[in-house]
Amino acid sequence: MDRDRQDLEQAVRSWGRTAFSFDVLENAERYSLFRSARVPGAIVPYKTVGRVDAVIGEPLAPFESLADVTREFIETRGAARRRVVGFCASEEFARAAASVGAAAAQITAEPELDPVTYEPVGGSAKKLRVYARRLMRSGVQGVAMPARSAHRDAQFRQAAEDIVTAWKDRARHTSAHILEIDLWKQAEEKRYFAVFDPKASDRLWSLLVAHPVYGNEGWHFCHLMRHPDAPKGVNELVVLTAIDALGDEGVRYATFGPFAVPRAGEFIGYGPTSERVVRRIYQVVAQRVGYGSSVEFYRKIQANPWRPRYLVIWPRGALVRGFYTMTRLAHVFGFLEGGG
Repeated sequence: MDRDRQDLEQAVRSWGRTAFSFDVLENAERYSLFRSARVPGAIVPYKTVGRVDAVIGEPLAPFESLADVTREFIETRGAARRRVVGFCASEEFARAAASVGAAAAQITAEPELDPVTYEPVGGSAKKLRVYARRLMRSGVQGVAMPARSAHRDAQFRQAAEDIVTAWKDRARHTSAHILEIDLWKQAEEKRYFAVFDPKASDRLWSLLVAHPVYGNEGWHFCHLMRHPDAPKGVNELVVLTAIDALGDEGVRYATFGPFAVPRAGEFIGYGPTSERVVRRIYQVVAQRVGYGSSVEFYRKIQANPWRPRYLVIWPRGALVRGFYTMTRLAHVFGFLEGGG
């Protein structure tokens, strides 16, 4: 293992607190690395888009040093005449960036939950139970595949690859990140949860692939796929299966990853006119793309809390260009496909 890879792995395992931190490790060749001169071992992975250096989530650094590393990164990139965009940025990253002249807008949120204490209530809980009971009465079961060895099961591998192919065929008209999925890359680090067709054990109706969030000792429910021919409710069943299995193991953190929200939230560092313009642009984009569907799915699941995530743009004067860059990055970094 070369030094860059070794240092990156150590940083992700120690300080990877956001949903996409594992993506940095899984696809290290796609990222450039900024090494902090102030905080030993701290790294800022970023992708280059034109004159912009884009960071997803937050720097890999001790929590108490996050602000220092953020400011160091922005100042260094600025000296190189680069712009910086933070995508799905944590609130801590956003506020640290704002302290050195960035603007930030809360246009994504990350639904999280504690699998140990998870207990949905109310009308949506009733719907979840109805879906689950109806499916189980017809012989459908959710399965938590064995940790660290599911990829060695030849029948499961083929069934998983088949559902990915079916999903891709249905989603060709989109630029969703599911089209980039690599099921078996670092497979021993991932978890797999499935709903099989009860009449065909070699076919999956739903598949959920979870990636580790090492810094929180939890999991990111990263890829959720439903076979086009599957009955309603299989995605809900596979998610509930995953939550139950992780709760039984004592896992206290799970996230569905960041999603674009139907309405923008807090703005930091924007003037009144800029804020109105960006809110309006975002509202138009959200309505056109239909961001609300995934949000509604996870409200039904009753994930809570919804952690705010921000679009960070530095320098503040590059708001329009930064917002355009965000639209180019949105499906490169990706959002889950939701719904049952």
